[in-house]
Amino acid sequence: MKAFAVALQRLAPQPDDLFLEIGCGGGYFLRMIQPMVAKAAAIDHSPEMVELARQSNQEAVAAGRAEILQGDAERLPWPDNSFTCTANTAMWFFLPRPGNVLAELYRVLKPGGRLVIATIRRSWLNRIVWAPYGLRLYTNQQMEEMLSQCGFREIRVSAPGFMGQIAMARKPSGQA
Repeated sequence: MKAFAVALQRLAPQPDDLFLEIGCGGGYFLRMIQPMVAKAAAIDHSPEMVELARQSNQEAVAAGRAEILQGDAERLPWPDNSFTCTANTAMWFFLPRPGNVLAELYRVLKPGGRLVIATIRRSWLNRIVWAPYGLRLYTNQQMEEMLSQCGFREIRVSAPGFMGQIAMARKPSGQA
């Protein structure tokens, strides 16, 4: 999927990164990024998706390079300052309380930690196309405001392509 490739490029994973993905689904993006980072973790609310993600990443899980848990993105099970980066793709529009999830991502990111969100932007056409599915879409300004309110800085939100939205931000280096 193009959103995965764009998110991967914008995140620019490094060999020493500790990566987190929320809403990992079947683990496709996790499988893409896991070989590029020191360690990866993922969470999804669906037990079926967690099982599928574990199967598709079984070598990394068995080797201790990946951890995939079932749980709630508003209550992440990891301690403060656990990860250097996070990318969340094709799931942001499902979150009923995105501010709560951003607060949790901020908490678990180390100072200087990087965040990338790849989603569908709010536009008149996207509202018509996606409204029947109940997806939550945000304008670039709304996304920027949500990130800022949670403490993120160096925020850049763009709208590549016909429907897409990519948000990038960083937890300030002086924040714990």
